[in-house]
Amino acid sequence: MFVSCDDEGLFACLDKVGLQEKVLREQTVLLKINLARPAKPNHPRTDAGLLAKMIEYVSAYGGSCAIAESANGYLRENLEQAGLTGLIQKHKVRVIDLDLEEAEQVIIDGEKHYIPKCFRNYSLRIGLPATSKRPGMIYSNNIKLFVGAVPRSMYQLDEQVVDWRPRVHVDLHRSVANIFKAVQTYAPFTWFINGGLAMHESRGEFMLDGILVGNDAAELDLYVQERYFFDLEKPDYLNRLA
Repeated sequence: MFVSCDDEGLFACLDKVGLQEKVLREQTVLLKINLARPAKPNHPRTDAGLLAKMIEYVSAYGGSCAIAESANGYLRENLEQAGLTGLIQKHKVRVIDLDLEEAEQVIIDGEKHYIPKCFRNYSLRIGLPATSKRPGMIYSNNIKLFVGAVPRSMYQLDEQVVDWRPRVHVDLHRSVANIFKAVQTYAPFTWFINGGLAMHESRGEFMLDGILVGNDAAELDLYVQERYFFDLEKPDYLNRLA
C-alpha cells in the first residue's frame, strides 16, 4: 500500500497512513537515509528538504529521532554539507554512522550478512532513499538503500581494504535482495518515503512527481521503476523478491 502527496500535504499524508499514532506510541524513530557521500551532479542523495520535514514531523509529536547511514565516519560532515546541522541540533537528533556500529550476523539463503545492532534500539524504522539508475550501476531506491546499512568492514574480500563492499558484488542481485531480507528479519523497516531529485542514466536528473509514502519497499520500487524507468530492464533483485 502506498499513497502520494505533494510537499505541502506531506504531514497530512503521514497522518492519513497512521504515522502520527505510531510516533506518539513508539517514540523512538530511526531514519535510514542515502548519504554515504555528499550529493553531486548526476548523483543525488536523500532529499535534504524531505529529511528535514521528517525530523520536524517526528519532533512535533514528541518522538526522538535518529539518522543512520554508513558513511565511513563522515556522516555528520555530510549532513552539515546538506545544510541540516542547525535542525539536527535544535531537535537533538542522534547521528549514527553505521560503519562505526557493532553488527550481528544474519544468514539468509546461505549468505552471511551483518546488520547493525542499534537498529533494534528504535521502535519505528523508516527508509528515505534517493532514486537513481546511473550508468554502470543498478537501479537504486528502497531495496538497495539497505546495502548502505551494512558495515563495509564486514564486506571486504582480502587484505586490501577499500571504501566500498566488494563482497556484495560477487553475486550482486542475490546479495542486494538478501541484505534487504536480513534487515527485515532482524529489525524490520515498516515505512518508506520517496521524493526529491532522481537520476536516469539516459535522461539525466529529474524530480519525482511528489512524494510517495508506503509500507512495502518492493511494491514502491516496482511502481517507481515502471513509472520513471520503464525503458530499462527490471533489476533481477526485484524479481527475486517478487
